[in-house]
Amino acid sequence: MALIHARAFQPAGKGKIERFFRTLRAGWLAHIGAGERETLETLNRSLWAWIEGEYHQTPHRGLEGRTPLEQWVLASGALRYPDATLDLDDLFLFEARRRVYKDRTVSLNGRVYEVDTLLVGQKVTLRYDPEAPPSRPLDVVHDGKPAGKATHAYANTAVRRTHNTKQIEPGDPAPEPPPSPLAMRKFREKD
Repeated sequence: MALIHARAFQPAGKGKIERFFRTLRAGWLAHIGAGERETLETLNRSLWAWIEGEYHQTPHRGLEGRTPLEQWVLASGALRYPDATLDLDDLFLFEARRRVYKDRTVSLNGRVYEVDTLLVGQKVTLRYDPEAPPSRPLDVVHDGKPAGKATHAYANTAVRRTHNTKQIEPGDPAPEPPPSPLAMRKFREKD
């Protein structure tokens, strides 16, 4: 699947969607009442009622005079459904190619992740969900085969290396966690 952008003000490259929005503006937006604009729920209900009741029932020139509903019935015989065992979430993951650094890390969207040591110097493909929290591991693929997970790096992110000597210098220490409001002695006192 590819997302292709048309140039601005060049509707010929995206004619069908431009025609749909023109029909939407002329057929629905121009005729909705004030009561239908009060909440998003009533607006959505009005839109779906117009699409199902009018748009899908009206003949279209682009469909040789058939309605969208009739065209759907004609084309639905060739429709293929995905296998029930197929993981659809996996199909829609984003991918990014990266080279694994000598400290076995890769960088993605400003975050550093650690991968398997055997991948140092290799190019890998990171598969990820951009909406997932950064603590969630990323899938790593090398030469078309799964190569484990990339986890959020903690140890290597606080280490600086001097380029002259290649010596490792400790970075700033991690901040101390705030004291816990739970104290073990309070639990013993209650017993």
